[in-house]
Formats: sequence, C-alpha cells, structure tokens
Amino acid sequence: MENKRLFGRICCLQRHMSRENNFLFAGYGITPVQMDALVFVLRRTRQGEKVCQKDIEKHVNLRASSVSTLLTTLEKKGYLVRNVADGDARTKYITLTEKGNVLCEEKKLYMEKCDALVQSALTEEEQETFITLLNKIMSGINPEKEDTK
Repeated sequence: MENKRLFGRICCLQRHMSRENNFLFAGYGITPVQMDALVFVLRRTRQGEKVCQKDIEKHVNLRASSVSTLLTTLEKKGYLVRNVADGDARTKYITLTEKGNVLCEEKKLYMEKCDALVQSALTEEEQETFITLLNKIMSGINPEKEDTK
C-alpha cells in the first residue's frame, strides 16, 4: 500500500488549529491547556460535581506540580477560586468566577464558529464518516482512553 502521509497531514492540521487556539487565548493571557482546565471545571460543576486538583490532573494529563502552577496562574488572573473542603484542609475544590464563566462562554462561541467552518467544507454524510473515522483512529492509537471531549 502506498504511504499517503496521513499522519503528516493530521499533524499539519493540528498545528494550524493549535496556532489559531494560541492566538485566541493569548488575548486573555492563558494557554489552551489552561482553557481546557476551565472548561472541564465548568462542565463538571454544571453536572453538580465538585472538582478538585486531582480531577484536573487526570483530565489534562499533567503532573500535580504543573497543575498546581496552572491553577495558581488562573486564580491570580481571576478566572477561578480554590475553596478548602469541609473537614479536609488538604482538599481544595475549584470553582469558576464570573470572569471564568464569561471566558468559557466566549470560547464556546469561538468553537461553534470553528465547527461551522469545518462543517461547511463537508456534506452531512461526509461529517458522519469523518467522525466515525476519527473515532476509529483515536481508539486504535489509544484504546484504553475514553473520549471525554
């Protein structure tokens, strides 16, 4: 079978999308990983769950020290607060501030525009096929990790 350089094409697309993400979030003084953490907190809290640092560590797949720095930065910028859990001073629950909620809503609008661009390039049937193929590739690359996006 001829090598069609699919991995290279996927990497090229990912780099382009990453540059767009970096450009967008630079205006807020945060990184895409920090934004991912904020959206994770927003989703979980809307589901009625309490979120602690360990939950974020698992979600963003970073060490505890890196997530601690990430949270400290977001807290200083006013996007979230950490509250001590009742009965356990070591556990801190993370909640978004109003500023953090507004940022997540702005990100949602931006992502909807990005999705519209991708969707406008494909027919409805092509979109379904694309999703199926992406899921197949992701499960083949990392079969033990569930899709959380």
